[in-house]
Amino acid sequence: MQILEGFVFMKKSGDALRFLIILVGMLVVSALVLAVVTAFMVKGHMTAGLISGGVITAYVVSALLGGFCIGQVKGRQKFLWGLLIGLCYFLVLFLTGKMIYHSGADFGFQTVSSGMICAVAGMIGGMLAPANRTGA
Repeated sequence: MQILEGFVFMKKSGDALRFLIILVGMLVVSALVLAVVTAFMVKGHMTAGLISGGVITAYVVSALLGGFCIGQVKGRQKFLWGLLIGLCYFLVLFLTGKMIYHSGADFGFQTVSSGMICAVAGMIGGMLAPANRTGA
């Protein structure tokens, strides 16, 4: 239960704000990676496989960076925080897509695999963050 105590309740007043700032930063990184993919798509003829690879790259890079950042901020339970921010990132992308396309919840293979990619990449990013020596 002690794990959940620090995980569910953000003890420091600025932790929730930092979490949101990192999440927004992840979305900005995604937009930048997708802009590069779009530029390549406009300049040359990209196949559907390359475009899909670019989207997955955006997921992985963003979730890794977000997990790394939240792991540095939190210092403890870094893999759990990385997992949480990866899942929140996916949830924001999923809900935004549902609002834009006005469609119902579709939990097909691509949706589930995208969620897993975001969660695992965030968790790995959290684990790669350096240890906090103050024991925050």
